[in-house]
Order: sequence, then structure tokens, then C-alpha cells
Amino acid sequence: MAEKSYAHKRSEKQPDICLQGKGNMGTGISFNLGLTNQHLLPCAGGYLLVEGGSKKKFPQFLRELESKGIDPGEIRYLFITHHHEDHAGFAALLREISGCRIIVHKEAVKPLEEGKCAVTGGGIINWRVVFSGFGFYVLSKGVRMFFSPVKLGDADFIIEKDDNELLRSLGVPGKILCTPGHSPDSISLLLDEGSCFCGDAAFNLMHWLGHRYCMPLVSDMESSYRSWRKMIREGASTIYPSHGNPIPREKLEQNMDYFKQEDLVLTKVLPRLVDIFFS
Repeated sequence: MAEKSYAHKRSEKQPDICLQGKGNMGTGISFNLGLTNQHLLPCAGGYLLVEGGSKKKFPQFLRELESKGIDPGEIRYLFITHHHEDHAGFAALLREISGCRIIVHKEAVKPLEEGKCAVTGGGIINWRVVFSGFGFYVLSKGVRMFFSPVKLGDADFIIEKDDNELLRSLGVPGKILCTPGHSPDSISLLLDEGSCFCGDAAFNLMHWLGHRYCMPLVSDMESSYRSWRKMIREGASTIYPSHGNPIPREKLEQNMDYFKQEDLVLTKVLPRLVDIFFS
């Protein structure tokens, strides 16, 4: 198996990346749109895009494509790790101009079609996050509760369990893992060469918050760590979160099981607070 070659150093303009895994994938493209990392992976007939970011970032996304000489119509598939606005906000707009087919977990279908983030219990990882102003930072990046509804049809791919065949049929040498924890509908894309695009199953910004690589907002803590174990067990060597730099798997191993579900705060009022501040 060839060694991974994703650059670990992040900059404002994400560098092109050379994917050397099985299947001779060629050159992929990685970039950041304010808060959310996105990746274009070569597939049969074009590209698969990991994440459709916030709606307000769509013009910037189109400029990024233009600068790389890529027409939006070359995006054949959109892999949405979960339904939150900073991951699915411009999915409807992208589909309108590209006709891309969407890959999502079945639990994401209802909120995507309603165009509203669903807060499914859980809480905040610790009080430091609450008092840090982290929520206002996310607001400043344009993340909101509502986004353009995404209507899914027979041509789209609805994931119900781990899948080792779909991506390969699309020309991407990898598998899909169900990785709930941050949200019940979270899925990850794991390439054969060890790169795992995990959405918010892990987090690598603002370590002074004490999150230990967990997303500050967690639906189920035990599920989060089970997802970490699954990614590692299935061969992930480098984890690419949607927020922050790549994470060596050793970092997840070292911080496994640090938090418990009972450690989460604001569990009873979180849905109401999110509705108030992010609507």
C-alpha cells in the first residue's frame, strides 16, 4: 500500500494533494471555506466533493473551482458527512448547477428535506466552551439553523450501514463508515490508503477549550468514542476533520474515553439555546 501524501500543514489556500492509494486516484484538491474543510476526490467521470459548506460560502466555493480550472459540472457526487448547515448549506445550490448525486445517511434525509438542523439531545463538552464565546465564533462564520432544503430522490445514495462497495463503484477506492456521536447521521469516508474524512466525528481547532479532539457539541459521548475505534480498526491512519488540521490516529488513541456522557453540560436546555441563537 502506498504511503499517504496529504500535506499536514494547513494554510489559507489549501494545496493540491496527490492521492497515492489503490486505484491510482491522481490529484485531488483540498481547501478551506472559512470554517469548513472541503475535499475534491477524483472519481469516475469527474470529482466527488466531501462536504457542501455554508450557503454564504457558495460564491467563494465557485471561485475556488474556477481558480483550479474545474467546472461545477465535473462534480458528480456530493458526500455530506452530516446534515448541519456548515456541511450541507449549499448542497441545493450545487445540485442545481451540477446535477450531482448526493450521498448521506438515512437519518439526514428528513432534516435535509426540511432545511433545518436537528439538535438531537446531548450537550456541550465542558463549561470552558460555554464561557469562551465559541458559539458566537461559529455564528460569525455564518453558520445557521436553516438552509435551502435538499430534496433527495432515487438517484441519490442513502446510507443505512457501513458500506464497502458504493464508493468503489463510483471510482473511489474506499469505504463509508457510520460514525455517530456528534450527530446520529454522521458518516465518514475512509480511503484504502488510510485517509479518513470524518466530518465532525473529530475536531482540531482551539485546543485551549480542552475538547481533546472531540467536537464541542456532542449528541452521544459513548457513540463518539465507538466511532473513533471503528475508524482506527478499519485502517484510518490520518483523520481529516471538517474543522482544523489533519489528526494522526495516535492522538485519538491517546484521548480515547476521556469524557463521559454525564460530563456534558447544558443538556436540558441546549435545543432551546440553539434555536434562539442560530435561527
